[in-house]
Parts: sequence; C-alpha cells; structure tokens
Amino acid sequence: MKENILYAYHLEIDTIKEYKEYSVFEWNQKTYYFTKVKRSMEEFQELLMVMDELEQKKIPIFSFILNVEGSFLTSVNGALYVLVETENPNHEYSLVDMLNRNQFVVLNSKKSSLYRNEWGRLWSEKIDYLEYQVHEMGKKYPIILNSFSYFVGLAENAVCYVNSILKSGNPSNTMIVLSHRRVTFPNYRLNYDNPLNFIFDLEVRDIAEYLKNMVFLEDELPLIELKAYIELRHPDAYNLSLLYARLLYPSYYFDLHEKIINESEDEEKLLPIIDAIPKQEKFLKDAWILISKYVSIRPIDWIIKQEL
Repeated sequence: MKENILYAYHLEIDTIKEYKEYSVFEWNQKTYYFTKVKRSMEEFQELLMVMDELEQKKIPIFSFILNVEGSFLTSVNGALYVLVETENPNHEYSLVDMLNRNQFVVLNSKKSSLYRNEWGRLWSEKIDYLEYQVHEMGKKYPIILNSFSYFVGLAENAVCYVNSILKSGNPSNTMIVLSHRRVTFPNYRLNYDNPLNFIFDLEVRDIAEYLKNMVFLEDELPLIELKAYIELRHPDAYNLSLLYARLLYPSYYFDLHEKIINESEDEEKLLPIIDAIPKQEKFLKDAWILISKYVSIRPIDWIIKQEL
C-alpha cells in the first residue's frame, strides 16, 4: 500500500502495517488508517454532511484526508478507500460522554440512508446468511459448529422480542440520534469517532452494545451503568424494551464469526465469548429485574427462571 498512498497523497512512508481491509502508518506524529469503504455512494455523501455538521459544532471526530485529485475516495484494485487521520485514538469515552455527544446532529430526509430502524428484519436476514455459511463451511470451523446453534437461538429470541415490541407502535418520544454500527468496551476514540462507523438509530442501540460488551471484562459495572442510564434519561417502557432486545442479540459473536469466515481472525478468539455465556445470561436476568423496577417489560422465561 506504500506506493498507492505515495501516488494518491504524496506521502512518503517509512513503515506501514497492512491488514486485510486497512493499513496503518505514522506520519508527522499522527496515526493514519487507510481503510476500505463499505458504504454506498449515497451513504458516503451523507456521512460527509454529518461530518460537516459536527465540525461546525466543534465536536471532535476523525477527519478524512483529500487525495491529490481533491477527492476523499481513492480507488485501489477496484475497491474504494479513505485515509483517516486520528488523534489520541486511545482516549476512552464513558457512558455519560456518549449521552452528551449523541444528539448534536438531527436525522432529516437528507441523511435518511443512514437510518437503521428495522432490527427484526436485519437480524433475520443475518441469521439466514450465517446459517448458510455454516452449512457450506462449518466443517472447517469446529468451534463455530459447536457453538453456533446456541447463539442463533439467542438471536431468534431477540428477533421475536423486538417484533412483538414494534407491533405495539412507535411512541412519539422515541429518540433517534447519531449512533454507531458498533460500540465496544472500552469505548475508544478509534472506533467511536471514526465517521465510517456513524449511522442514525435509537439512542438505546449504542447503550446496549456498550453494556453487553462490558460484560466480558467487568462483573458489577454493566448493571451499575444500566441503572445510571435509566436514572439519567428516564426512558419509557418502549425504549427500555428495545434496549433489552438489543442486549439479547449476540452481535459480539456474529461479528467475530464473520471475521473468522473471512479469514481475518482466528477461530480460537471465540472461546472467551463461549466461556462467558453464564456471565451474559446472568446479566440478562439481572438487567430484566432492574428494568422491571422502573417499567413493565416482557420477560424471556428461560432467562428469568433459570438458576444461575
């Protein structure tokens, strides 16, 4: 990639780390990511609008760098890439930071392609796709083969749960905010301030992703943070039910599953997720008990009634 970056940006790099879909290098005391764009042109143009709004409001995000042709997009072997300039990428955002940040840009018709609001359909399509993958290639991946049915079952619970909630209607106070495809824990700038991760969705999306990833590294903190979110925002039963549906859906497993199938991660990395099943189930039970102290939401019987 050195030659491509030199040609497109006139940057002469000494060393570069190359991965399957991105490369990383240091230049002028900053870290840069030359990364593949997995967005339609419509979405990419809307992302640029979001970035402009955030920059005008002085909200710090990572910037895209123009190439020598005056474009943010650079073609390499038929794929489109952007050069992302990062600063202080290991700064960690807290739950309160997230709540303070996510309402600075409002969804409107000009950004509609970035809105992700059909969780049940998207999850069902993902399940079908991954089941096909396992059917075709499962014998090559014994850890996936032995664990997949459990996580598909959990995902199907999440689909049924969210579909039953949506049948009840969409209250007028549902908060659509600037969100992220994924939020991790710890929540570093490297992920959170990367515009390629931006979408619009319910506020509870990012909160749920943050909490369920926290469970792998912390014991009591996820429940404490969930309580803090409820007491800061006072979400209604509809939004808390959707948050719970998102907690049920094992995106952490499916994301890694796809990376393994695409040969960008080793299958052994699934083992900590599988070992943490009891912790996740306990958190799902404790989260339902906590939420039920504030609003009435439907239980998942096998989770609530189990002995942990």
